[in-house]
Amino acid sequence: MASETNNLTFSTPPGEVDEKLYSRQLYVMGHEAQKRMMASRAVIVGVSGLGVEVAKNIILAGISSVTLCDPELPNSFDLGGNFYLSEGDLNKCDEDGSDGKKGRADLCRDQLSELNEYVKVDVASNVTSLQDEAELLKLVEGASVVVITVPLLTLLLAVMNDKCRISNNKTSFI
Repeated sequence: MASETNNLTFSTPPGEVDEKLYSRQLYVMGHEAQKRMMASRAVIVGVSGLGVEVAKNIILAGISSVTLCDPELPNSFDLGGNFYLSEGDLNKCDEDGSDGKKGRADLCRDQLSELNEYVKVDVASNVTSLQDEAELLKLVEGASVVVITVPLLTLLLAVMNDKCRISNNKTSFI
């Protein structure tokens, strides 16, 4: 029997490992490690070349959910490293037709979510700047891992690291 989540139909019940999709990983890691990964949530801050590569790999590995955080507008340098961006993305406006431009996370979300139907990919739309300490710290709550892939202020990195260390589930900070 198939289950439905986010308008997608899955051939494997929630919480169970799709052995056809993850057969190579199961051979190396085993069912328990795969189940732990499938129960994990990652936050990726920065969706430039490195960030999109990290996101792609953990989505393909089968993590439960990924939150992308990068409100920065794409630039021509991004086209050389982020294979989910194109020249047309350099001037895309928000879906509501406003003059606001779409950030890198918004522009990459749909293509990344197509990689694995079992992984929920969302965007931290409440973060409007990578300098917004309060909103970035909120992302740590409930995350299994926080991955920073773009330069941030040293003080902000230290505060985020401290927040990860004192969290109830001992969030990993990379």
